[in-house]
Amino acid sequence: MGRPAAGGVRDPMTFEFLGRGPFAVVNATTVSGHPVAEKTFDKSFDRRTLSVIKRDRDKLAQLAATLPILPSGPPELRDKKHLVRMELCAESLTARVRRTGALEVGEVLELGYGLARALTAAHASGVPHGGVSPNNVLYRRSGQAVLSDFGVAIRQAVPRRDPLHGIEWMSPETLQSGVLDERADVYGLGTLLYFALTGDSPYPKRIGESPLDRISRVFNEPIPAISRPDVPIELSTEVARMLAPAAAHRTDKAATVVAKLGRMLSRTDPGPPSPVHARRPWIPYAVGGGVLAVSAAAVLWFLLPDADQPAPRAAAPQAPVTLDLADPVDQGSQIMLSWESSRALDVTVVVMPDGGKPDYQQASRETSAKVAVDPTRKYCFKVRGTNAGVAQIYESKAKPVRGAVCR
Repeated sequence: MGRPAAGGVRDPMTFEFLGRGPFAVVNATTVSGHPVAEKTFDKSFDRRTLSVIKRDRDKLAQLAATLPILPSGPPELRDKKHLVRMELCAESLTARVRRTGALEVGEVLELGYGLARALTAAHASGVPHGGVSPNNVLYRRSGQAVLSDFGVAIRQAVPRRDPLHGIEWMSPETLQSGVLDERADVYGLGTLLYFALTGDSPYPKRIGESPLDRISRVFNEPIPAISRPDVPIELSTEVARMLAPAAAHRTDKAATVVAKLGRMLSRTDPGPPSPVHARRPWIPYAVGGGVLAVSAAAVLWFLLPDADQPAPRAAAPQAPVTLDLADPVDQGSQIMLSWESSRALDVTVVVMPDGGKPDYQQASRETSAKVAVDPTRKYCFKVRGTNAGVAQIYESKAKPVRGAVCR
């Protein structure tokens, strides 16, 4: 792992503008012979903010020894503005996807698993990120992807030049009230996984669309489905859960993401090498002069078995999974729903108002739910279930209330 740049004197004639974020300018420079990225904020910090920045930086520096986290150096004051320095990386996830297109599924699984582990450890240490996005995932010269730019205290202390900058990566609660917590970080992780799989944000800007209309979509519309045929339904469903507009219906912890992506990765592992065929080596991907190592286990989604390997033993047939929604019980301002399934499923309730857009509410492993509704509107309801062991979605028949016509 590369080490973050320490304090020192900036060498002359090695200053290059890299870009401008919502509250800082980033330049490439050289300090004591080492290339670094130098981020200069739009203002200086007060003593309390500096204390929090130092405390969080110390915690992240310890985690960075074993996790894909890129800590920054200590804040320094120059020309009445604070700056921090960090290792100069090859490119961001945003730049990479814009350059090469959407990533392979196995690579996205490994990327998400590593970043979710980093967030889990940071959250356990009391350090939420506050701005998880593809822009803050950086590829080291070695090819390792790391999460950079932790800093709730900084984001709260420095006013944004453009309040709508980066809204495609912000959770609805962040847009509404400025909340920067663990669930907002999970939402940000979902946006970058969606971006890595599709090459676009969950809510891309539309021609002629006003900022308010775009924000309205974030609050009211489900994300467009991930339509790549090679993306397992289990993965696309988990990304959708991470991007649930209501925080209460969202995957609640980064640790949950670690467990789910870990199970998906484990099912791609072919197991111990046979005496004839050793496990395939790690496959390098060129990244801005570096190499990204992706294990053979992660790319076995796409590899056929060798011709001289024995055919896998056929699995025993299983009974079909059933998911049945009972007739809804109308209680005026809320509807009581209950359902039965032949297997334990993670369930999402689909609320379909007459003449309106569907709403998706996560029910997890429950078998009933209360749904708040407009007492004057007609509705249809159905439930969708997924099984962690099978990449498939099961869906009940739609059930109406108040004379709605369900399709």
